[in-house]
Amino acid sequence: MKEDSLMTIPELMKFLQVKRNTIYTLRRMGLPTVKIGRSVRFKTDSILKWLGDREHSERSATAYGHDSSHLL
Repeated sequence: MKEDSLMTIPELMKFLQVKRNTIYTLRRMGLPTVKIGRSVRFKTDSILKWLGDREHSERSATAYGHDSSHLL
């Protein structure tokens, strides 16, 4: 998938291999979105950056004895 493309919720579900409820949970946690009218889209490169940032912060938290992996 091109990194600058926009995904729908079903496309993001397939991309991340998660269920719809997980997408909504991730949105509450700050997953970046693009609103187009009433539609929600997800920019691939923004999603990858957000996930990378989460991975980095979780590694740091685990190093200090805080495991936040249950949040995802």
